[in-house]
Amino acid sequence: MSILKIILIGILCLAPEKDGWVRINGDNYISFSFPSRGERFKKEVNNMRSWIFQTKNITCVFGAVCTQLTKEKGVLDEYTINQLYISMKKESVSMPTAKLTGEKRIPNADIDIREISYTIMKDGEEMTYFKRFIFRDNCMYQLTIGGKTEDLEELNSQRDKFFNSVKFDQNTRK
Repeated sequence: MSILKIILIGILCLAPEKDGWVRINGDNYISFSFPSRGERFKKEVNNMRSWIFQTKNITCVFGAVCTQLTKEKGVLDEYTINQLYISMKKESVSMPTAKLTGEKRIPNADIDIREISYTIMKDGEEMTYFKRFIFRDNCMYQLTIGGKTEDLEELNSQRDKFFNSVKFDQNTRK
């Protein structure tokens, strides 16, 4: 019986953190937490490099896209940020069944953060998505979480955890 107790204690000690979320060090000085390690891809379109991170758990899908918009260091101006945001918002809700349900700006002294929420019909079920756009220096970050609208309470809880986990290395301002 004591061997069984030792094995059980060992398993508990080796178990992952209580919530099981993993810190992901993304590109361009961002880090965030996912419920699992997930996948990472690199994509280049029109000389703009993007790193895509994605994963899912039982109720939600998660994504993060880090895009370096210019090769030159610097900060994007307000006009450019607005145009990028309008374009990305429009693209996000371009599916015929998509409906924009919310839009807000998140106050932050150092970076420009905007968020949209929208629903789409997928396989006969309504899905809700939250997408946060972060503009910092010459980069744009898109953080997305989505799931079935019927699981909205759990989706909101995981959205808050995901979005609040985002950190930037403050010593890397361009």
